[in-house]
Amino acid sequence: MGYTQFSFLLFLCFFLLSFSSSIPHPCRKDQSISLLNFKQTFTTYPSDSHYCSYSHPKTSLWNVSRDCCSWDGVTCDEMTGHVIELDLSCSQLVGKIDSNSSLFQLSYLQRLDLSYNNFSNSHISPEFGWFSSLTHLNISESSFSGQIPSEISRLSKLQSLLLYQYETNLRLTAHDFKFLIQNLTQLTELDLSNVNICSTIPLNFSSHLTTITMRGTGLYGIIPESIFNLPNLETLELSSNDQLSGYFPKPKWNSSASLISLDLYNCNLSGPIAESLSNLTRLESLDLDGNTLNGTIPSGMLRFLYLRGNHFSGQLEDFKSNSLEYIDLSYNQLQGHLPKSIQNLVNLTVLYLSFNNSSGHVDVSLFSDLKHLSDLDLSYNSISLTNENKVNFTLPESLYTLRLAACGVKELEFLRFAKHLEFLDLSNNKLQGRIPDWAWSNWMFSLQRLNLSHYMLTSVDSIPLLYVETIDLRSNLLQGSLPIPPNTTWLFSISQNNLSGEIIPSSICNLTSLEMLDLGRNNLRGGIPQCLGNITTLTDLDMRHNNLSGNLPRAFSNGSSLRSLNLHGNKLEGKIP
Repeated sequence: MGYTQFSFLLFLCFFLLSFSSSIPHPCRKDQSISLLNFKQTFTTYPSDSHYCSYSHPKTSLWNVSRDCCSWDGVTCDEMTGHVIELDLSCSQLVGKIDSNSSLFQLSYLQRLDLSYNNFSNSHISPEFGWFSSLTHLNISESSFSGQIPSEISRLSKLQSLLLYQYETNLRLTAHDFKFLIQNLTQLTELDLSNVNICSTIPLNFSSHLTTITMRGTGLYGIIPESIFNLPNLETLELSSNDQLSGYFPKPKWNSSASLISLDLYNCNLSGPIAESLSNLTRLESLDLDGNTLNGTIPSGMLRFLYLRGNHFSGQLEDFKSNSLEYIDLSYNQLQGHLPKSIQNLVNLTVLYLSFNNSSGHVDVSLFSDLKHLSDLDLSYNSISLTNENKVNFTLPESLYTLRLAACGVKELEFLRFAKHLEFLDLSNNKLQGRIPDWAWSNWMFSLQRLNLSHYMLTSVDSIPLLYVETIDLRSNLLQGSLPIPPNTTWLFSISQNNLSGEIIPSSICNLTSLEMLDLGRNNLRGGIPQCLGNITTLTDLDMRHNNLSGNLPRAFSNGSSLRSLNLHGNKLEGKIP
């Protein structure tokens, strides 16, 4: 054989070997059988979990006619054909997983995601602890219950452990919790939210961790400063652990810290916020709602600031950055004028400042250039809302929710361009007369909740709101006949007015969604329409202190959905239900 022929044969062999090695290895037969047996233990039922952007039964097309490596949710090692990843999240699975499940025959698994299914209160089997190659495990929100087995701590390669539960159906003993933290040294992501742990916080978390989420786990004691100093930590959420205690920790943060989101809502913390927080240049979200903190309010480069229900007092200082998108400082003890720097927060979408002691005149122009503002609440301060330039300044069109209760509102011109309002509370103000026609026209297609109680309105002839659900017109000076709201209404309160009329219109019976009706303390006369007793959704009815007479609707005494009925101070007859 010549040299040329030998070289050609050598090249051909090398080419064939290379070509064959590039062809993915088919699925192992034993693993295909294990997957099909696993599938057979479940039914599928459509679910509407808001965590699932797309929920579908991934296992529905699994069958022997196709290589299992091509099945939805299955990933194989191309060299060996072993199943190494199984993603059945949001797969509408219903059934139980026990220790004999064929799932545990897939011993080469590296990633396993069973989240957002319904495993019918199955206990988490100790067999999960024998997936020795597992790096990612997610069984969140899948209706597991009982105690988390200690065997999970054997998964020494685990980088992500997600056991989040919406309800507290899972338990982890304090001993197993600390053992898990000690052994899983490669973890980068840990979510045990709503798992019942009832433990102090360990000191020896993995230095690789970027995310720690332990919301509502029953943690107690002092939060150790060491957890704040983990070198790679980006997200720390310990909210809704009200058995924690002590002062806000004082870690020595510097500009190299990686923290992006800190959530210590309702953690029973007191004292001032650590000054070193200002060094966290990457921090975007700070949630300290529901504590008893005081001192200086941080801002920095934050995007989201939640400090609701604390003890912050004094003048609200100017915001130093316009990066803020969400501010909640309600239910504190803030005083003085609102800072003019609010008008520079061009990215702001939500501003809640209600239930403080802020004072002075607040002009509409402070908010008119905030083109992304959707929610504004200034209720129950000591401010007076003014509109010095009625032509040029109005609240932005972007508003969906507006609460200005007890804000000294005297006119509505500043709302002329707010045409997308869904929730409007202008109660306890000084508006007199009637609602202008342009306002009803603006609100007709958007408004769902309306509170104009404790005003000085004298006339509401009709309520032309097509999609409204709740209407509160209590404690005004309304006269004339009873206005009937749209049939989308489930709460209608118009008590403590001067309404009169010989009879309550029977058209009120068209409100087939009505749950609460309050007509008390008016001057209504005549009888209660018999059809009112046929509204099966009605649970609370108050008609006290009118001049009503006649018989009670028969449906009242024959049994109805009523839970509360007040007819005191009338001249009615009949059997009380």
